[in-house]
Amino acid sequence: MSRGVVLLPVTALRLAGRHLATLTLLFGLGYLARYALTWAGVAVSHGHHEQLRRVLAVLILTGLITITLAVTVGMLNALRGTDGEPFLDAIGRALLPFVVIYVAWGMYVDDVRAFSRADVERNLNSAAHGSVAGFALDVRNLWLALVATAVAWVLRTGLERYRSRRPLAVLLAYCETAFNLFAVSSVLLLAGKGTDWVTSRRGWPGGGDLPYQQAVGIAFSTLALPLVWLAMASVVYGLGIEPDDHEAVLEGTRLQGVAQAGAEHRNLVRLLSGQRERWVPLLHATRLILRAGAPALGLFCLCYYAVDFAVAYGFRGALHLVGPDHDPAAWPAILVPLEFARELVRTVLHVALLAAAVGVAGGVSDETAAPEGDPVAAGPAGTA
Repeated sequence: MSRGVVLLPVTALRLAGRHLATLTLLFGLGYLARYALTWAGVAVSHGHHEQLRRVLAVLILTGLITITLAVTVGMLNALRGTDGEPFLDAIGRALLPFVVIYVAWGMYVDDVRAFSRADVERNLNSAAHGSVAGFALDVRNLWLALVATAVAWVLRTGLERYRSRRPLAVLLAYCETAFNLFAVSSVLLLAGKGTDWVTSRRGWPGGGDLPYQQAVGIAFSTLALPLVWLAMASVVYGLGIEPDDHEAVLEGTRLQGVAQAGAEHRNLVRLLSGQRERWVPLLHATRLILRAGAPALGLFCLCYYAVDFAVAYGFRGALHLVGPDHDPAAWPAILVPLEFARELVRTVLHVALLAAAVGVAGGVSDETAAPEGDPVAAGPAGTA
């Protein structure tokens, strides 16, 4: 095991400490924008013309997700110090593939839950809208959802040819996110209508996850999630690949011949094209980290979840110190700064760990590759 791999946690901590002021500023601006957009979306989601208002709420959520990912791209780029490209150029170059991977893996679900939680907090005690609290994003009109999906698809397709232009690339990323959110809403509405039709005609078994679904969930939570974030970080540092470039990710492996043979069958290509956005970046991230050896993969995932574990228990400890003897009306004012601090620490440490891992695997730059005085060779330590 190389010294750079062993020092991966140290590298991450040193990067976080060295750029703490910049990372805190970027995260704070993004958090403030998220907070404002969340409450704006909740405010407009109820009232007259409720379905149109909920479409507007989905558009606001789309902006919220885009801003969150743009801030993450900016934080990763800031860790490169003076070697990093300008902030807006980095966002324009990396945001679209960042969004594609983020949406393909359904990672926006946490954003939707946070949005629904804010809706509950605002409208639960409202006499006029309490019955719909938590459903600000529930577009129940199928035709409206389909029209919104079609409009987003047309805009996304029209902007695709201009993705090399930085300002339009950000707009393209927004339309990509909006298309996927409205498409998910449409699919859920169609699935709901189909389920109602089937269950009204015969007995249907109860819900519950199948064993393979539980296994996939456990695998994603323990291994895939860190690697997906590593794939997105590699995009920022110029080591990523296009989500549909499966031949590049399989180059030099035994599966390359299989992929080339499969490319000759059009039906197979169409069948698998929708899965490339999910699995190609994941495979690329796996090969990337395995360049530093198999221990690097295990240490990276261990450190990733160690951050979550430490932050979660730190938050619980802070709540214990605050104590339960407070008026319920005072808790929102107490929780807001505590939740901000929790997410700040988690995000800064995760971003620093991703930068350190990409540096160890690919030698992005001297600053992100290893601590000062302990450079890591840019060449691979092993083959994937």
